[in-house]
Amino acid sequence: MRRVVSVEWRDLSDMVRQRAAMIVADNVSAAFSALEEPQIEKARNAVLAREQGGPASLLVPHGKRVSVHAAATQNALAMGWNELDEGYRKAVCHGGLYVLPALMAVAEQEGAVAQDVLRALTLGYELVTRIARAWSFVPMRIHPHALLAPVGAAAGIAILRRLPVDEALSAVAGACAMGMAGPFNQALQGVLVRNTWAAQGAAMGILAVEQAQAGIGGWASTPYDVYVTALGGSTNVPALTDEDEWAVASGYQKINACCQYAHSAIEAVQALLSRDASLLGGEQVSEIRVHAHPLAYPLDNRSPSTTLGAKFSVPHAVAAALVHGHGGAKAFDNASLSDPRIARLRNKVVLEPFADVRDWPQDRPATVTLTTPDGQMTETCWSARGGPDLPLASQDVWDKIRSLCDRHTPHAMSTLQALVSLAGGSSSGRTETLDLQCSWSDWMQALTAA
Repeated sequence: MRRVVSVEWRDLSDMVRQRAAMIVADNVSAAFSALEEPQIEKARNAVLAREQGGPASLLVPHGKRVSVHAAATQNALAMGWNELDEGYRKAVCHGGLYVLPALMAVAEQEGAVAQDVLRALTLGYELVTRIARAWSFVPMRIHPHALLAPVGAAAGIAILRRLPVDEALSAVAGACAMGMAGPFNQALQGVLVRNTWAAQGAAMGILAVEQAQAGIGGWASTPYDVYVTALGGSTNVPALTDEDEWAVASGYQKINACCQYAHSAIEAVQALLSRDASLLGGEQVSEIRVHAHPLAYPLDNRSPSTTLGAKFSVPHAVAAALVHGHGGAKAFDNASLSDPRIARLRNKVVLEPFADVRDWPQDRPATVTLTTPDGQMTETCWSARGGPDLPLASQDVWDKIRSLCDRHTPHAMSTLQALVSLAGGSSSGRTETLDLQCSWSDWMQALTAA
């Protein structure tokens, strides 16, 4: 803790700074992708009906201003809704989703500049991912959004406010004890309460810092007592103290709008389609056999009733990829739930465990075998694109971000590109009026200009 919180912006490499800014780009664009989701719209309208004006902005056109808690919770709800936010590859943890919503809201309230937000994001991400690596659960019973969102939110705010190290420790340790009993199987079943845990975690993280500043918080032993004494997890103490690369460098980005555990299966299908284009649509396919890695094997919902359920269903992911040729938003939207082509193929999937999983980064493989009247075709994907071992092409990422932003917030793309460029020490793509010493409120105004 002491080493992490003492790090200044000047101590971070251009690569780490740029990666932090890309985490902002991934998560902000993911929030914009959910603007028209009916549940998001209803939740947002409820917020706006009870409060108008405040210190923080919603990620909506014109950036409507509300209270810090409302902005943090509503933005968190939107960021995670479509499963297009980034994640951390070396543990089950969506560090950006946990840190950013509360951090951005508090930064606006306190007049923080963009450079301070990116520093707090980098170091808050470091703390929450170290905790995710230090304590793990096999089998996974509690969803990491429920356990870790309060921790990431508290870490980011504590660093933004430059709390003394003992106070920051009290806040982060206290947040560990404020996690929720969110069953992992709610995601597999498509129960939408799962999408609220990051939002509630943002509120809990804000509270954890406020209480720590009042002298009410956790001890250094609190995380162990939560994750081991109470929940029976296992401990990897070196993860708390090692001096490996910064965690933001081990994040992954998504092109597929679903749980990352299913990405290798989608890519195996795409490889098969590239070998035989006549397979597109799946009409010829009579059986789909998927050998899935241990995290993907439980994702076996063959009749998802919500888009969340589809996003956590390997049968749906594989079937939709066969029908559409990709795993983008259309493959998991409401229409996909009742698409008869996808429904037929979902029921042709036989899910089996992958026998010989390798070490990271080849620890999430999938083998897909398609049976047609002409015989069988098989393809294995050992590691899906988007992680640090196989990063997505920059153009592919920006094309995705543009597709998520342009309809409602046409200036967001160029603003995010400017943020990434400035963070990496380049002047290309920068705006005429914004730099890293401008307030985060100014950046939010540019992001949400409609």
